[in-house]
Amino acid sequence: MTSPTSFIKRKAGASLLHSPRTAQAHGRPLNTFVTINLWQFGITPRNAAEVFQQLRQRHFQTWSRYKPRGSKETRNGPPTYAWVIEAPNRRVHCHWAVHIRPNQLDDFEKKLPKWLLRLTGESYVPSRAIDIIENTRPEGTKLYMAKGLDRSLAAMWNIRPVDSGTIIGRRAGTSRNLGPSEWQPRKEEWRRMRRAAA
Repeated sequence: MTSPTSFIKRKAGASLLHSPRTAQAHGRPLNTFVTINLWQFGITPRNAAEVFQQLRQRHFQTWSRYKPRGSKETRNGPPTYAWVIEAPNRRVHCHWAVHIRPNQLDDFEKKLPKWLLRLTGESYVPSRAIDIIENTRPEGTKLYMAKGLDRSLAAMWNIRPVDSGTIIGRRAGTSRNLGPSEWQPRKEEWRRMRRAAA
């Protein structure tokens, strides 16, 4: 059985904090910020990680990679995002910084509620259960999302930690194209350039 987690660990935290710059380097900035109050759909800290994983993999990734008939490119391109799940006072919710092509934002906003209803079996979307806004400050957003870091890591990275509750399973992550295999070589190259310029 998957273990409970009460904070974001080092690997997930590092990828989360590097995600805006890595996404920008790919030409896929995290331009959209989504908050989903999962508890309003009857989702608990016990099954939130599993449900949100299904949302990303079964629905969003399929939607993003779909190539419309007659088109030379996919609808939204390679899925590019960072996410966290929080459960203060057992009110579980997720924050999701994601790249959405501007011409696909309307479709994404229409599809997301339908995906959630399909996954949860609910018959309607509760008021204020989903919030989708433009992410104009990705660097600030990442710090907000990282507030659930382990306290020792938060202190090291100069982030004010906040108790974000306990959930079962993973509580933070990124799409594969924002993971360690992507940001670590970029960080090393940046360090090499700084040393050369010194």
